[in-house]
Amino acid sequence: MVNIYDTANQLEEDLQQTSEFLALKGAYAKIKLDPLALAMFKKFQQKQIEFQKKQANGTLKDEDINQLKDLGERVQKNPLIVDLMQKEQGLAHLLDEISQIMFKPVDELYHD
Repeated sequence: MVNIYDTANQLEEDLQQTSEFLALKGAYAKIKLDPLALAMFKKFQQKQIEFQKKQANGTLKDEDINQLKDLGERVQKNPLIVDLMQKEQGLAHLLDEISQIMFKPVDELYHD
């Protein structure tokens, strides 16, 4: 019998060797060298989490949207963060492709 967890663990190791992951890792290392960029990036991450929580529980206000929008505009002016976000998108694309492959049997099961 197949131990799917072994396969998942191998996928984790393989993912860390992809060009997409290595590019993201390198971009984050550059941000960590710039205290201002790192602080801005961490603040943006935190605001995104707060935004999602408020959106999920129905307490999102216009003020929250405006704060995230303003911070997002400032983040877009920092080339290190922009580069990191582009690398995140590349990795997200790869993970989406992997997800499609993993769920192909389930999809085919329901579309026979």
